[in-house]
Amino acid sequence: MPNVGLADLDLFFRAAKLKSLRECARQLDMTPGAVSKVIKRLEQKVGKSLLRRSVSGILLTSEGNELMEIAEKVLKLTAPMAPTAKKNPGNKVWGIGSLSFISSKLLPPLLETLCDSRSRTRFRIVETGNNQLVANGLNGAFEMAVHIGPLEWTRVWSSYEIGKMRWALYARRDHPLTKMKTVTTSDVIKYPFVMPTGWTAQGFVRGDDQCPIPWGVRYSGHETTTGETALEIVVASSHLVFVPVILAHRMESVGLISEIEVTDMPVVEKKIFLSVRDDLVPSSLLQAVTKLIKENLR
Repeated sequence: MPNVGLADLDLFFRAAKLKSLRECARQLDMTPGAVSKVIKRLEQKVGKSLLRRSVSGILLTSEGNELMEIAEKVLKLTAPMAPTAKKNPGNKVWGIGSLSFISSKLLPPLLETLCDSRSRTRFRIVETGNNQLVANGLNGAFEMAVHIGPLEWTRVWSSYEIGKMRWALYARRDHPLTKMKTVTTSDVIKYPFVMPTGWTAQGFVRGDDQCPIPWGVRYSGHETTTGETALEIVVASSHLVFVPVILAHRMESVGLISEIEVTDMPVVEKKIFLSVRDDLVPSSLLQAVTKLIKENLR
């Protein structure tokens, strides 16, 4: 028999007994895709098909039955040497990549809830630009990513739309625009906007603040790399800023800033996605993270 690891042999034996790759994945706290990859790896080593699908579940081929007999004998012999404690996925440090405002406002409230049900689980928040997420994720910087709009990942990653986020225009509480009953675009462009910017190898580049009024029409004001700093500039000046509502919520609730409703400007909402490494992130963790982010986006 080819050199087959005990872990792969145990997974194959379990899947065959359960007649379900999905149930095997649930019991082992893996994704179904990861279980399928182990089975395919075994089939490549054996050089034969081991399983086939049917309406009643998975069935063993003749080669699969032979391997099943061998697996049962090997696993019985090695059982006394196996560690008694089940591998604890909670020892893993899970990386989540996202934009800075998502990292600071959307993710922190989730962490304690997730850790309460998973002993010793820790998270690493990796802040990066939306256009850098794929490159950093493929290089192993994190196993999950929360981002604006769909991104092009490789096949080992899957993306799920988990909600929407609204952007709005903000000014300081006593700004002249807050005293007007009706505000139009022509009123807005009289005031400077805090300009998002970022540093690259080529120098500073203008970011996208999602505002429907083009930069060629707007009056560019101070520049900053984060939405949090942009809001601080707004509080202390006549500047305006177009940012996610979730980012401005705290300052608005304490009366430092006010949302400016512009009658001739469309509502701006962006789809938020959660992308994960199928072969690394357990389905139970994916479900928990998805549920909590959806709740926080409401």
